[in-house]
Amino acid sequence: MPIVGSFIRVDPIAAGFATSFTRPGSNITGVVMLAPELDGKRVDVLHQTVPRARRIAALARSKQLEASNLVEMETAATQADLELLTFYAAAPEEFPSVFAKMREAGVEALAISSVPEFAGNAATLAAHAIASRLPTVCEWDWMAQEGCLLGYGPDLAELRRRTADYVVRIFRGAAPGELPMEQPTHFKFTVNLKTAKELGLTIPPEILARADEVIE
Repeated sequence: MPIVGSFIRVDPIAAGFATSFTRPGSNITGVVMLAPELDGKRVDVLHQTVPRARRIAALARSKQLEASNLVEMETAATQADLELLTFYAAAPEEFPSVFAKMREAGVEALAISSVPEFAGNAATLAAHAIASRLPTVCEWDWMAQEGCLLGYGPDLAELRRRTADYVVRIFRGAAPGELPMEQPTHFKFTVNLKTAKELGLTIPPEILARADEVIE
């Protein structure tokens, strides 16, 4: 049976699902999301937006599940000469206590890792971050509409179109193993100035110039 997937935190080659991106060679193909690399990029975007923040928090679900993401975030922080502290929350009921720990640790900004459970609770996380006076970067551009200061990630609508295109080509007779796995090519960046105002932040003009959407 052909399988069209979205590989979010899994390297399909390392996991044995494909022999290469250009020619998977099995019954599986789809979109590779580059989640770990993008989590590293988000730390950099957060630093550029709030350069005064030197102690950054990373929020993950667990050390095991987000191991590769955390490595990329730590690498980005080290390159920017930042201190990165990692905190874990496996469920929404843990959010209040984990934000209390962040305040106790004196963190100055927060990068939320690309976890579906976090995206599904974007408004709650954003509210906790604002109450804790933490500028936040989140996984998807639309999460800024939920209150995150910054939302940066692949164009979700485009990813869905690409997935549908795979299905169409397979129904027309294409072999999944002959369809190259694709990576995101377009990204969306949203800045929430309402959140910035609540946090007392002035967003650098160069960041606003780069944004695809600015929420005022």
